[in-house]
Amino acid sequence: MITRSQSPDLPSSSINLSIEQLFEQQTNLFEIKLASNFGLFAKDRGFGFAIFCSSTISEDIFVPHRITEKILTNKPYFLSSLWAEVSSKKEGAKTKYRIENLWNELEDVITNTPKKHIKQAALSIKLLQEQKVISFEPKQKADINVHNEQLIFTYDDFLSAAKEKQLQYRLKQIGNPDKGWDRHNTIAYTYAEYFVERWANQYKLPVLDYNETNQFAPQDYNINSIDIDVKSVIGVGRRKGTQYSSFTDGNEVLIGVYTHTDKLNEDMIELSIDGVFDPKKYHPIDLRLSYLKLNTPPNVCYFSSIYDYFLSSKDNAHTQLTINTALIVYAANINVIPLLLKLCSKTNQEYLLKILITKQNSLLIPIISELIKKNSTELFPHYLADFIIQQTVQKQDLDTTNIKSLLELITIISPRQKRFILDLLKANETLQAVRCHWHPEETIADMGIDIYYADTSSVPTLRAICGCNPKFKTTFFTYSWKTNETLCYSSDDDICDLPNCGCLIHQYKDYHLGSVILGKSSCTKYGKNSYESWLAKREYPYQKSFVTHAY
Repeated sequence: MITRSQSPDLPSSSINLSIEQLFEQQTNLFEIKLASNFGLFAKDRGFGFAIFCSSTISEDIFVPHRITEKILTNKPYFLSSLWAEVSSKKEGAKTKYRIENLWNELEDVITNTPKKHIKQAALSIKLLQEQKVISFEPKQKADINVHNEQLIFTYDDFLSAAKEKQLQYRLKQIGNPDKGWDRHNTIAYTYAEYFVERWANQYKLPVLDYNETNQFAPQDYNINSIDIDVKSVIGVGRRKGTQYSSFTDGNEVLIGVYTHTDKLNEDMIELSIDGVFDPKKYHPIDLRLSYLKLNTPPNVCYFSSIYDYFLSSKDNAHTQLTINTALIVYAANINVIPLLLKLCSKTNQEYLLKILITKQNSLLIPIISELIKKNSTELFPHYLADFIIQQTVQKQDLDTTNIKSLLELITIISPRQKRFILDLLKANETLQAVRCHWHPEETIADMGIDIYYADTSSVPTLRAICGCNPKFKTTFFTYSWKTNETLCYSSDDDICDLPNCGCLIHQYKDYHLGSVILGKSSCTKYGKNSYESWLAKREYPYQKSFVTHAY
């Protein structure tokens, strides 16, 4: 078994704090690092420069002579980041920064600073560091581990004896156990079940496998006294699955597992856990889902942290922190804004959210506030995805750059959830480029939008409805029926050239035919039936040209 990491160290989060806010009290506390050439430069000039550890401010910080002398006589200062009281001063169009005091550790700041606001900032940061170790790091590590793809060799002894017995029984029940989709599907969902069982065993949770006594049991497992149905989404080659094939009855708890192989029935399968989907978790939430409803087949954004569900304490008796700008900058720098939101008062939460969220996206603030209030921020990806679809259908432009930065700020989000949401944002970003295929002078402002879902994809298909003739619809966002990849409009060249179609076309590289153009499944020129006829004849009848690429 080999683990593939999907979650490298994240860059520090961006926040919208003005210089005036940061230096409201003339100085503020920052974690800083000395410039790489500080020693040689300072010995030559008698002063030097440092940099902020946070990406909030990119300019250099001036280190005056008295501070430089202190540094040069204290070698440990060179070994790590430092804590500095920094002042700012406007000089024309530029802002210049200067270190007023410097300390090795936060404890030194708390003990030695004479300034009340600097001491308060240091105390708040120290408390955040303690809570990070106690309550945030274990969850963060567990979530990253569960989202990492693990490569499993299907001919190894990965399965337990009991699960291997179930697999052999299942293979005998299918029509042709030697090859084909049925065999691949059977192996994939059996390995997915056992992947979840191994996770539960790793955390020493009590596990009962219902399939040992009844292969047709309505649920697969009881884990920690909760009945669970394991669902797998299956990807092969370029086709990366996001849509699960079935939904719950409102009471059933699902654990979603992503599976992928490069080829059908390959001996190596990639597995990762998408998380837990429990509809009952939504009952206390006073928010409405407009498009991604609970009674529809779930996509990856319906699933939340399996660690939160089974292991994380929901005790609200945390140390409460008083928000200050030094604390916000530090929390963003080490990517613990989700923890900070949980540790501050409601008033401070609203203040922090207004800093994190731009005016264009302000409708997200009550959504996030409600999730924080109900201790359910792990549901944020689901509500965010629904919000993006809703705003797009209503033709409201979003600050998509700001939303992209929010993906890591409210809760820990999986790589697959992030990809799904980034795809949805493309639909909003393309709104202003959309033109009616039949009347190019019509912009999105002149047209309506309709939305529908196919059974094979959780990505919606969005079509702009012609203002002159509602039968004419220009597709500007959809998916490829062949690869399930997201397709997005950029110009009218991306639209099918049949007179009454309006579907998005895209380029696909086929093993037998080379580069071909595909449209929607039902397109009479570039659809599924046409593609199958080209394959049968081993001939693509149209001139090849460059069109939309899948994202």
